[in-house]
Amino acid sequence: MTESEVRQAVAELLRRLPGENEGPVLEASLCEGMGLDQEQAEFVGRMLITLLNTFGVLAVKDQRVKAAHVSSALFLSSLAEHVETGTAVLGNWERARIGDPPYLNHTILTGPQFLYLIERQRAHMNPRARPLRHVRVAQILVTARLRGQGVCCLAMYDSAANQYQLPGGRMRPADPTMRDVAIRELEEELPRFVFDAGKDQLMDMGTAEITQLSRTLGVLTRYEITFLHFQSSRPYLLVGPDARWIRAETLLKEGARVNQASLNMSGLRELCRTLPQGFQALPLSLQAVQRRILRDIVRDRPWEFYGILIGVLGIIISIILFFLE
Repeated sequence: MTESEVRQAVAELLRRLPGENEGPVLEASLCEGMGLDQEQAEFVGRMLITLLNTFGVLAVKDQRVKAAHVSSALFLSSLAEHVETGTAVLGNWERARIGDPPYLNHTILTGPQFLYLIERQRAHMNPRARPLRHVRVAQILVTARLRGQGVCCLAMYDSAANQYQLPGGRMRPADPTMRDVAIRELEEELPRFVFDAGKDQLMDMGTAEITQLSRTLGVLTRYEITFLHFQSSRPYLLVGPDARWIRAETLLKEGARVNQASLNMSGLRELCRTLPQGFQALPLSLQAVQRRILRDIVRDRPWEFYGILIGVLGIIISIILFFLE
């Protein structure tokens, strides 16, 4: 059979499923007249019904089947049209980013977004749902005292996930150990940073395992997270525009947000259950008080900053006008 003939055959099977106001048909009779023997016809029919049952569109009883509702019958009709014409329902699978509601029309039919929604439903319906991925991750805890803020932890913004998380990343095939992962990630994420064994140390804090939905690929994922505490004799660390120093108490607060982005700290909260005094009892990564640059001040206190700026400009303009008179 040609590809076009196969599409037409599958579309015909979908159209044979009765509507909600019609009488159900036997599963075995769906494939009659398609040139299959009885055993093959029953097998193909059951495969189709098993697949469609994952969408919840069928009512099956005593080996008889029909569409469950008016809308599900229309869904089957629409699906038949898509199959016959070779039109894809979902697309843009390379877009590795999951968004939060409200969703636009073009967003909801993005492959990873749709995958995320059905995986979220699967996890909600079954608390013991099996993860589809297992990822090993290194995360680095960097703590310092920030001027005007107290003890803070360094967090990096992940634009794909729209979340802040600790510096780090997943293990790659070429990485010998989790310590190597941590060093590579620090050098990638911190501007002009080169790990120096004479100045820098990475202390193992332990491992936590969590299962949650991936915010980039959209599937339920088992994360094995190795935490390392960064300690250095360097007075300061240069951080990029995607980095934020976040107060320690905010870091572990469930539902906390920074600049409208959530904090992905589930692994750190899990680890802290095994640490009698939490990570706050650890020595600071950097001994010197870190200075806040103007960008951070504007980002944290925009109204205060612009109020002061307008006030200063007003004074300058008044002085200029005074001397011009």
